[in-house]
Amino acid sequence: MDSLEIDLEEALRRDDLVWIDVRSPGEFNEASLPGAVNVPLLDDQERHEIGLLHRHSGEKAARLAALDLVAPKLPRLVARVAAAAGDKKPLLFCWRGGLRSLCLFQAMQLAGIPALRLKGGYRAYRRHIHRRLQNYKLRSTLLVLHGLTGVGKTELIRELMARGYPALDLEGLARHRGSVFGAVGLPGKRSQKDFDTLLLHELERFNGAPYLIVEGEGRRIGNIHLPAFLVEAMEKGVHVIVTASLAERVKRIAGDYLPPVLTAPEIEQIREALCHLRRRLGAAKTGYLLEQLDAGCYVAVVETLCRDYYDRLYGDAKPGRYDFIATIDTADMKAAVAQTAALIDGLSRKSLENKEEKGALTR
Repeated sequence: MDSLEIDLEEALRRDDLVWIDVRSPGEFNEASLPGAVNVPLLDDQERHEIGLLHRHSGEKAARLAALDLVAPKLPRLVARVAAAAGDKKPLLFCWRGGLRSLCLFQAMQLAGIPALRLKGGYRAYRRHIHRRLQNYKLRSTLLVLHGLTGVGKTELIRELMARGYPALDLEGLARHRGSVFGAVGLPGKRSQKDFDTLLLHELERFNGAPYLIVEGEGRRIGNIHLPAFLVEAMEKGVHVIVTASLAERVKRIAGDYLPPVLTAPEIEQIREALCHLRRRLGAAKTGYLLEQLDAGCYVAVVETLCRDYYDRLYGDAKPGRYDFIATIDTADMKAAVAQTAALIDGLSRKSLENKEEKGALTR
């Protein structure tokens, strides 16, 4: 049996495996391995009930109850794993390489279907990601885009990514646009575990490129904490200011934050966000914004927030804080993309020439 349990390092080297996460859907949705397939032994409610039973009646009672729940499912679960694996070998894992993966693994063995188990489970992978980010050596210089809310920094980054330029869409990875309104209209929150996994994957894709494009961020994006090395690299990077008129910014923010028709939950999200700003904006201004929201005057809400909240709060684009090497205006996004691309190309050529000169001096 031990020979059919492999450690994480070996699993990551192999390309003949399909990763099968047997944890509950809730655990899987919070964080898993990139590309993993969820074949849960217990659903979220069942897992909750077994947990309560374990707490109140002990491990033996919980195990027996779990067996009653899982046993009838095993033929169907085995078939799902086999279908997901295809001509590759399934690698089963749970939280820490315990009973859940063992149970399905033994059922696979009885069915005569080859399978492996991951030693240490998802916890081993999480520790691996944590260690990698703690000791990560970023070899690229960051090209950091700054600018007031709504100037189009994220749109500019995504357009450059579509052209093949190395870039990190940190707000996309965090599933949050930054600021108190950052999660409005977006799907469920991203966990720190999931963000760390996605971030490391993106960094590995691009590390070694002369320049890596990012949007200037603080230490957090919503509830997500950025690793210290990335925050430090932003400070030491090359800085560009992105600009747009207030009218263009309001139009862009309304398009980004507000779908064509706001649902009741989305309106409530905005209402809660506005109430959080009462101390900064004052009771009168907050009351006005809530009235405009109830009246459906969303553009008025956005314009007021731009002028009286965002522009006063986010001062990283103020002269003197950074030595900006270029100004990019997004009134014409196509031209802005071309200007930024030309800037990156020029910086990359210069970086390559400098390396060649250093190489010639050492020969």
